[in-house]
Amino acid sequence: MSSELSSITLASLVLVSLCVIISAIPWRSRRNLPYPPGPPSKNYLSKNTSDISVPYVWCRYSEWAKEYGSILYLRTFGQQIIILDSLEDATELLERRSKSYSSRPIVPMYDLMGLMQASVSMRLYGEEWRKLRRIFQQAFKSDSSLEYRPIQTKKMHDLMYGLLQTQEDLESHVHTYAAAIILSVIYGYNVALNGDPFVKLVESTLEAFVSAGSPQWSVNSLPFLRYIPSWMPGAGFKRYAESMRLEFVKQREVPFQYATTSPAALEGAHIPVVPKFINSCKSDMDIKILMEAAGSGYGAGVGTTASTIMVFLVAMVLYPDIQKKAQEEIDCITKGNRLPEYSDQIHLPYIQAIIREVIRWKPIVPLGLAHANNDDDIYKGYFIPKGSIIYANIWSMTRDPVKYKDPEAFDPERFLTETGDLNDDEVTYAFGFGRRICPGRHLGAASVWLAVATILASFNVEQKKDGSGHLIPVGVKFTDKGVTSSPHGLQCSIMPRSERAKQIILECRGEV
Repeated sequence: MSSELSSITLASLVLVSLCVIISAIPWRSRRNLPYPPGPPSKNYLSKNTSDISVPYVWCRYSEWAKEYGSILYLRTFGQQIIILDSLEDATELLERRSKSYSSRPIVPMYDLMGLMQASVSMRLYGEEWRKLRRIFQQAFKSDSSLEYRPIQTKKMHDLMYGLLQTQEDLESHVHTYAAAIILSVIYGYNVALNGDPFVKLVESTLEAFVSAGSPQWSVNSLPFLRYIPSWMPGAGFKRYAESMRLEFVKQREVPFQYATTSPAALEGAHIPVVPKFINSCKSDMDIKILMEAAGSGYGAGVGTTASTIMVFLVAMVLYPDIQKKAQEEIDCITKGNRLPEYSDQIHLPYIQAIIREVIRWKPIVPLGLAHANNDDDIYKGYFIPKGSIIYANIWSMTRDPVKYKDPEAFDPERFLTETGDLNDDEVTYAFGFGRRICPGRHLGAASVWLAVATILASFNVEQKKDGSGHLIPVGVKFTDKGVTSSPHGLQCSIMPRSERAKQIILECRGEV
């Protein structure tokens, strides 16, 4: 038996070695055009793999762009990568040429986890993807999102109450708020304030999803590794992917089953997305597509919304003068006698400017989600081969010194005109490009706006102090987990601005 295993292992190693050599051969295009410039390869076989397997790689891309230009060309073994460092280039290729640039690359870890059928990672822009997208467009377009505002308001009241009771659970409360909105809108499910099983379910898979696209997983750089047996040394990625595959199945199926079988899912004033669309499903495939669409919206919407709110809180701790100015704007509208409402939005331009600056200052998805091109292309005299992985360096776009003076500073004024009105820069590039732009951005933006306005109206967010009155370091760190960068470990004090503010929160919850 051991001799048989040794033979299998030897054969596997030989196959792996051959694949490495073949994939590293620099096959040249038939076109007599240069690739875009980029840093030289450090290794004949692995090419630029070690260059990009570093934390906060978007910062490295930005530095390279200063040396080589706004379009970068990299290689990792057999894969070709194009980095678009400017908004101009990303707009031209990913929007104006979206017919060729709307696919996703095959990410081995996503495939091993069973995620290539999710709408955000589905490879081809084909009929199945269009059906998925159609569901999102109908359910989350700007007009449709208006009907979810009562849900968002109720979940905001729950968030305020949670912060009033246990401010030390700040991050948990924010994530529960984001999850509660998505779960109610899509499945008609109402979460418990603490320890809800559906919230735990999405939290258990969220980190796996955002990290799965990272080149730090060896199989993403060496796709042939997916074929090695899971018992082999070095195949821990495969065992992890197999375990998470089961979790993702539960994340899709458990809430979907609730929405289609529980009478409680239809008890609210609105019909949730799943029950609304289930009657139009004509086949098992249609039901599968609906389940995938719902699961994608559930998984993708929670993390980005919660992380954006957490970035806002970090900014308020670090920039108390901006917080004070925002509170003064809100007080002029509410007079301190009620919470902000969506109808107040037009009268609160500084609040909207803060949100735009939050999105610009610390983009949650610094490189966006990868695109892939279906055809060979020529751009600015460079050859871009078919099947390249295309990244838009959103982080670098937010650091454009021409567009954003002193880009590292948090300054909402950059989004206001001299008369105090909002300017035309809505930072839409942070939500993606072309046909792959985030379809849930209207719902997410509305959830963030309500959270920001209501927290500012009700609480003071300040740097925490120890028992001796000394300031405690903010302690926040921005993680680098695959496709996202989000703040964790924020140390702050979040206290009601007044007894009246506390009373209003309790009144909204029906506690007084």
